[in-house]
Amino acid sequence: MPSTPTTKSQVQAYQFVLRRMQSALVRKDAVMLHDPMRTHSRATIVGVVLSCLGMLGFIIFGLFKPDPKAPDSGIVIGEQSGTVYVIAGNPKKLIPTFNLASARLILMAQNQSEGQEGGQGAPGGGAMEAVEPQIVSDEQLKDIPKGRLQGIPDGPDLLPTEEQLISTDWGVCDQINVDRSLNDPVAREKAVTETTVLAGVKNLGRELAQNQALLVEADDGKHYLVYRQKTDANKLNANTVRAEVDLTQNAVTAALKLDARMARHISTGLLNAIPSVGTLDLPAIPGVNEQPDFDGTALKVGDVFVTEAAGGTDFYVVLKEGVQRVSKAVADMILYTPGIGGSNMSSVTPDVLQGLPQVTPGSPGYLDVEHYPDTVPTVLDPLQHPVSCLGWNIRGEGEQRDAFTSVYISSVLPVPSNPDGTPQVVKIGTPSPDGQKIDNFYMQPGYAAAVQGATTKDTFGRGSIQLISDRGVRYGVPNQDIAKGLGLTKLSPAPESIIKLLPTGPSLNLQDAQRTYDTVPVDAQAGAVIQPQEQAAPQGGN
Repeated sequence: MPSTPTTKSQVQAYQFVLRRMQSALVRKDAVMLHDPMRTHSRATIVGVVLSCLGMLGFIIFGLFKPDPKAPDSGIVIGEQSGTVYVIAGNPKKLIPTFNLASARLILMAQNQSEGQEGGQGAPGGGAMEAVEPQIVSDEQLKDIPKGRLQGIPDGPDLLPTEEQLISTDWGVCDQINVDRSLNDPVAREKAVTETTVLAGVKNLGRELAQNQALLVEADDGKHYLVYRQKTDANKLNANTVRAEVDLTQNAVTAALKLDARMARHISTGLLNAIPSVGTLDLPAIPGVNEQPDFDGTALKVGDVFVTEAAGGTDFYVVLKEGVQRVSKAVADMILYTPGIGGSNMSSVTPDVLQGLPQVTPGSPGYLDVEHYPDTVPTVLDPLQHPVSCLGWNIRGEGEQRDAFTSVYISSVLPVPSNPDGTPQVVKIGTPSPDGQKIDNFYMQPGYAAAVQGATTKDTFGRGSIQLISDRGVRYGVPNQDIAKGLGLTKLSPAPESIIKLLPTGPSLNLQDAQRTYDTVPVDAQAGAVIQPQEQAAPQGGN
């Protein structure tokens, strides 16, 4: 049977009926005021077209984008291998190096050599800007001749940008590790001290309070009292100091309530970082028990008395030339000294005190006790407060910019912890050049410090330049020009007393960067072999 041809009008009518059915399903209305699927159809078509155009663009970009090629000079890093090269010479040659620092030093040495050969008018010579490396596929480097391995083998892994520099906060901490299974006297005797240098850590714990102190024992057996200075003292940019104290002087120990059992061992590094103010000896008072050279009191030389005033209680000692105001700690020390003063303090009214000559700093007979504690402090138990830190930072701007130190106490080392609770520190096995040994170092990984050592405000910007890595190794930089060529343009002051505790790496100088190697010899005595039990042992803790 022959088929019946379908006309165009029939097809359009059929499609119209389908659209009415769609409208009835979508809008619940068969009256076709507009096509409800037209928007969806158009959006679908536009999306497909745009996707095709985007895919076509990526295909064209992939086909015609050239691979990065090696420059005629500079520093390149192999994309696949990670090897750092210096490109130099004509024809160009690849010089493999150990690290980016070596590469920049090699370029600086070449620049200096070109300047010397060409004279003062030559383009070479002088300080260079840091050359940024270019990442190139190793495939693009395979046809370029290679030279001998050159540079500084143990150079720093990171040359930091400004965003990778730590803050100006430095610290050194002693942690008393105690075996809690032992009884008290034995635990104190067998306690072990670990020393950690902290870089870029702002929060070191709780600051030592005005009425608190630490009694410490140095490696040489000498004892020191670490305490807060008087609130009005401004001779040092430190609110906490150390003073040597002789525990065999009963008057001193009784007046300051010092107990040798509360003494904690202190490392040489932490001890030297705390500002010293001398010794806490018994005040030497000439003419003890004699009549003073002035009238108005029946008290003798060496007697101490108290005056109650509106501002509080003041303590005085009678001297030959007059009376001197002292702290309660000094007054108690004089009272406890045999043969000086009486057993009790006398009381003198303010009106009588006004008639007595005052001995002030610079006056004849003045007792130099300004650095003595203002009050009798409470010595903290090392078992309750096992961590003590000296913090150093810079405050102020312009002429007011200066360094300040404080002492902090804590129950744990103020660094982040590993999942097992151990502190995230790097173990240090090499002593500093002057023989001082620390146990640990902490700096946020991926950061570094570009610093100049400083002892006082006057030495800011004058000390030796050093780059300190997050492994606790410091690298010397000879001068500002080399620092600039390495990319170390922002240098900050750092406490010489703390950074000198770190082990030193090789100097980042031009001469050593020009050494070439077939292979780098390894000193059989260098480093340490980690034993399995050492890997499993916790690092630190109480």
